[in-house]
Amino acid sequence: MNDKSDLPESAPSGVDQLKALIACLPGRLAAISSEAASSKPGPENWSAKEELGHLIDSAANNHQRIVRAQLEDNLSLPDYDGDRWVELHGYRNRDWTELVAHWRTANAHLLAAAESVPLPAWSHTLTVGGSEPMTLGFVLDDYVTHMSHHLRHIGVEVDDILANPHPETIYPEKPAQSEHPISELMRRRWSPRVFEEGRAVEKEKLLTMLEAARWSPSCFNDQPRNFVVFDITDQAALERARDCLAPGNAWARLAPVLMISVARETFEYNGKPNRWGQHDTGIATENLLLEAVELGLAAHAMGGFDADRTRVEFGIPEGFTPMAMIAIGYPYRGPLEELDEKLRGKELAPRERKPIGEIAFAGMWNAPYSW
Repeated sequence: MNDKSDLPESAPSGVDQLKALIACLPGRLAAISSEAASSKPGPENWSAKEELGHLIDSAANNHQRIVRAQLEDNLSLPDYDGDRWVELHGYRNRDWTELVAHWRTANAHLLAAAESVPLPAWSHTLTVGGSEPMTLGFVLDDYVTHMSHHLRHIGVEVDDILANPHPETIYPEKPAQSEHPISELMRRRWSPRVFEEGRAVEKEKLLTMLEAARWSPSCFNDQPRNFVVFDITDQAALERARDCLAPGNAWARLAPVLMISVARETFEYNGKPNRWGQHDTGIATENLLLEAVELGLAAHAMGGFDADRTRVEFGIPEGFTPMAMIAIGYPYRGPLEELDEKLRGKELAPRERKPIGEIAFAGMWNAPYSW
């Protein structure tokens, strides 16, 4: 039985650190290409996929320790064979994006258990695989330390996250402060204006984004949306697209990829005007933007471009309306003080939205929908 003087005054620092890692790491992990994640540095070494898989297994085992040790003091638990677990799960053949999502889910589950631990229970002791007794607080902190070691080995910088108890202030993360629970992808999606200089976007990821757009809904499934893509494979076309940007969007000239979303104005099946075409193109664009978040990319759709010029430059026919220019790239992670002051201000400005009562009405226009 612990003396009251031995009881912790607060939860271990690993709780807040884990919360910050869950908020910031998915984007950094997703920014690693699937090819790089699959590559093994040596025959006896894990690939990034396998190493992240090991962290998923670690989350599963430590979740059990956190749950069981807060229910029972002086507990004895088995260890596990990390190499065998990685082999049995076949992580080397798994999809990298899937593993990143699984890592986040597993650690969110563990965090929920950790946040429920009563303060006295952090001093409960346990042994793992015949180890010396250790407190539950030590187990949680050691878990975060172990995870951070492997993340650095994978090539992900984590020290800025571990040092900051407020992950929402760690650029380029700027999650929505939603009034009601929404999808994590929607919370994380925003529109940066600065991209990692000199890094191209893999064609595989661009095709995945377009696949997401392809599966958006549309009126009569008429699919009136198209996208014109400009990347470094055709530098001349990319420069012409950049020249169509409005002066206020000059920042987008540094994006390695631009796309133009285009709406067909008539139904394909009968040629009649389709007043929902632009609406459906917007839905497809949002699908594309959300998939960009999943892939560790930044994407910013804008109306500031010369639509008439794009028709001429890129042969967009009559009956089709250029809707938005979309800048796509990997998010900038350099020193913010190196950015232009005005641009830096826009990047760090808080995200704001009108309250639900101003956009949703209950049975009659201007009758706010609320609790």
